[in-house]
Formats: sequence, structure tokens, C-alpha cells
Amino acid sequence: MVIAIVAIFAYIIVQFYSVTHIKLETEKAEITTVYQSINTTAVVVRDEKALDAPDGVVTVPCVNDGDKINAGGNVAMTFTDAEQATGYSKYAEIQNKIAYYEGLATQTLGQSSSVESINSEVDSKLNDYIRALSDVNTSELQRVGDSINDSLLRRQMIIGENVDLMKVIQGLNKELEKYSSTSTPNDYISTDTSGVFSGYVDGFENVIPYDKAEEADVTAIEKALDKTKKKKDVAKDKLGKLITSYVWYFECVLDADEVKALSDGQKVTVALKNSDDTVIRGEILSGAEPVPGQTKTALIIKCNVMSPKLTSLRREDIEIRIRSYEGFKIPASALHVSEDKKGVYALVSSQVMFRETEVIYSEDDWVIVKFEPDNPNSVRIYDKVITQGKELWDGKVYT
Repeated sequence: MVIAIVAIFAYIIVQFYSVTHIKLETEKAEITTVYQSINTTAVVVRDEKALDAPDGVVTVPCVNDGDKINAGGNVAMTFTDAEQATGYSKYAEIQNKIAYYEGLATQTLGQSSSVESINSEVDSKLNDYIRALSDVNTSELQRVGDSINDSLLRRQMIIGENVDLMKVIQGLNKELEKYSSTSTPNDYISTDTSGVFSGYVDGFENVIPYDKAEEADVTAIEKALDKTKKKKDVAKDKLGKLITSYVWYFECVLDADEVKALSDGQKVTVALKNSDDTVIRGEILSGAEPVPGQTKTALIIKCNVMSPKLTSLRREDIEIRIRSYEGFKIPASALHVSEDKKGVYALVSSQVMFRETEVIYSEDDWVIVKFEPDNPNSVRIYDKVITQGKELWDGKVYT
């Protein structure tokens, strides 16, 4: 009983201490941009057609993803077998490297980038390499790896390290000779229509017919999303696809309550959840104004931009950004009211100062307050906003 009583008193003392001695915690105020947005999964619908490869030959595209092809233009080359096709690809790759290093050899240090910009470039490419590694994208790994190597080589040149580029070029020319017998394809495949080429074929090119894209309803979109959950084993008789219109669509199903802040015809931006740096501008074509009583709506967003990355989109987790807010992001618990004014307490040179704030956007546990550089009483950049403390008042000194 004595031990139990001592334990109870000890617990009471600890709890009393924790209530009366709250540790002061602060958070640096920095400008942040947040978005009022809707997260969902969408299917991408384009005007596209898979291109058939001839029987009995190996094909290699002669254009890059995202390249524009005119009617009658060559889209691919044909080779007798895989060995010849691989040899040609290697020959072309070495030729490009020789041209690159020959151009690099003619540069002067004054024309080159700074060390800082090269370092930033390498950091960005390393992030791309990590993404490709995560996606098990071997072709992208090879491309980014070579690009990183080139950036490091240019860095060596800038800082004055001795780099014998002529020796590198001579080695590449010697390697090029090994593939000279495969330097010419047997024939070319042309297209009878113009469009944008992509080597990515997933078998869902007609999951929602393009001529029905603007009329797709909830049922059609849900079926398309369900079908695209699993990847198809696309036949090897396809050499790529041709996208014949720059207008394409994100199509998704949302609860009617989710689109209250939207309207048909509204301009929005769509961010790809698996790629922080890919943001696409679009226009809500329909679905933002459901009829009363409707529980679900088919939201269709029309886009008209194209890039190599966008040609391979199909079933994507997206963030529909309705509007943006820029200001200081702080915990909602840091807000206080002093003399009928809303604000936060900031620690400035060991002294507590009250900073007036105007909340422009809020979520459950954080808010965005307006940045007012012309108001001396408002939150300033790098203020130490007090997020936890006891008995705070304007002018209190912490030692």
C-alpha cells in the first residue's frame, strides 16, 4: 500500500509539472504555396492508334517520343534480325556521343556553365535516376546515367582538371568500326497520317473511344478505370502509336459534394501525384455542375499540351488544383486573440512579440496567413513563431 501511495503521488507530481512547465517550441516562418485541391484517379483519353509492325522483321523507331510526324514521314526502320537492329542502335548511340564530345572539345571555359549550376544539374539528374530506379525503367536509367556522367565531365573541365577528350573520341571511333556493317537499315516504315509519335503501347488506346470522350458518363469511366488497373501483355507486333490530336482528356468520377467549388468551363491545373514537377493546365469540360440529387459525377478535363512524358499517361493518380494560396503555413494551435486582434506570438531576440495575422486558408490543423511586407505588425519572414508555450503575452522576456 505504501508503494502504491508513493507511486500515485509521484504520478500526480509528474502530471502537475508537465502542465505547469510547458517547453517553449517555435517554428520558422517561411513563404509557402498550398492548393485547395481534389485528389482522385483519372483515365487519360486521346485520339491515338497503335501502329502495326510488319511480319518477319525487327523494327526500331526512327523518331523520339513526342516528335511530330508529317503524313508520309518515316516512323520506323526495319532490320533482318534483333542482332542487326541492336547493332544499328549501338552505332547511332556512339555517333551521338562522338558529336557530343567533339562539341564539348571546342568549348572554352568561359562558355561553360558555372560549378554551382553544374552541381545543381547533377542533383536534379540524381533525383531523376532515383525515380527511374524506383520505376524499374531500365532505358531511362541508362539515359540519365549517361547524362550524369556528362555533367560530371563538364564539371571536371570547369575546375581545371586535365580531361583528354581527343582520347575519348578516338576510343569511340574505334568502337564505331565494330558496328559499321549494321549502320544502314533494310527499309523504312512510313505513316499515311500526321501526328505525334510514342513508342509506348499499353493496349488501352480505345478504352474509351475518342469520339465518345466528351460524352462519357460515370459508368463508362468507372469501367475504364477498372480495366486499366491491370497491365496488358501487349503484342510485339506493335511498333508504337500515333496521337493524331493535341486535344485529350482527364476523365474521373467524383462524389457530387466534391465539385461544389468547381464550375464547367473553369480553368484548373492538374498535378501528377507520382511526379511533383509535372503540372498540366486544363479546362473543365463537364461534370462540375451535377443535377440536384445526383450522388456521383463524371468530371472531364480537356487539355491541349503534349510532351514525351504525357504521351504515355493512362491511369493516373492526380491532384486537381482549384486555387492556390501563398503565405505562412503555421499550426492552427499557434493562433491567439489579443485585444480583439487575431495573431501569433513570435520570439524575437528572447522577447515575445504579438504579430497580427489574416488567415486566408485553413485546414483542420494548420492555416495559411497572409504575407504583408508593408505591415510592421504582421508576421515577417523567418520569424520564430511560438507553437507551444505557457502564459504568453506581448513583451514577455524569455531568458
